[in-house]
Amino acid sequence: MTNTEVQYFALLQAAIWDRPVAYEGAINWPEVMQLAQHHATIILLCDVASRMNDSRQPDMEMLEKMKQYMRSNLFFHIKLRQTMLQAVAMLRKQGIEPVLLKGFSLAALYPNPALRQFGDIDLFVGLEKFHEACAVLRAMPGSYNWGTILDSGRHFNIEFGEYSLEIHRVSSEVLEAEENAVYMELERQGLVINAEEVELEGAHLRVPSKDFMAFFTFYHAWHHFLTTGVGWRQLCDIAMVLHIYHGQINEEQLRRGLEGMHLMKPWQAFGVLLVQYLGLPESEMPFYTAKLHRTPQKLYSFIMREGNFGRHEDFKKKRPKNYLLRKAHAFICILVDFFRMYKVFPQVAFRELASSLKQGFTKVNHDIIGHGKKICKKK
Repeated sequence: MTNTEVQYFALLQAAIWDRPVAYEGAINWPEVMQLAQHHATIILLCDVASRMNDSRQPDMEMLEKMKQYMRSNLFFHIKLRQTMLQAVAMLRKQGIEPVLLKGFSLAALYPNPALRQFGDIDLFVGLEKFHEACAVLRAMPGSYNWGTILDSGRHFNIEFGEYSLEIHRVSSEVLEAEENAVYMELERQGLVINAEEVELEGAHLRVPSKDFMAFFTFYHAWHHFLTTGVGWRQLCDIAMVLHIYHGQINEEQLRRGLEGMHLMKPWQAFGVLLVQYLGLPESEMPFYTAKLHRTPQKLYSFIMREGNFGRHEDFKKKRPKNYLLRKAHAFICILVDFFRMYKVFPQVAFRELASSLKQGFTKVNHDIIGHGKKICKKK
């Protein structure tokens, strides 16, 4: 690790565990904050800096910038909260009980929920109520959409300018049929049968079961690692879930989910990073092992380089309109992903390649596609 990285993790641990900073020397705040921005953890570090009162504190100019970040984040948090509560109330009037995914349910696990940085609202409603929920929430003041066909993905976005409300029919897409069956059962148990009601943001809201939170928080980070780039914000989420719910997670069910989706080695590699860099106790990391040779270090290098949504691959975004060219384009993208993944998780790389080839280079799980309904944009 570089000295900047040592400082960054000392500050990050102080933020998520609410304890003093375990670094005694001077802190290079410009470089540390640049790293924090790259990993969407800047608000956490701003909070730590605002509470320091010794020579390690930032200069006045940097401190004022941090205060502005924190004020902006707080106002944004309030706006998201108001929209979320309004959306839940509208759905409940129609007999639809949504479950909060990610965002607010994870923020509640931090020492200060307002410091967990996030940009969207995610509500799970399931397949049966999906179209009805979309129709209901399109009536929210200030919202808009672009006539998106709802039957080609896991969620529908309703935009509010600087943020969006994502209405989920499924919590995630899994292309491989056998793995999808495992995931759908985890989702059914965690979001339908055993979803919990808790008091969040001043209201009684539904959140995933603790067992599903443990699996899904990791799986969501894993999905970002595979596609857009994962930052330490999402690894902090995993650490907080495992810490707060320690002793309350059904580890045998977690094991079945990880092994059924061939994710035990990635889980253990992420676990090494949670323990070594975020300070999660080994006893709170299920199936922890340090016997993975160089895999965790390779994973660390990728995460540090790419960061939160840090994979800027313009080629992937330029899909040709011609059917055959589009297939060729998809094949090239799949090969690029294969060689990237092969460097860290060779077995996963071959499995993902085989799955993509079998699916015909598609990114859509056709098991969740409905009957072609469409919601037109507002007039």
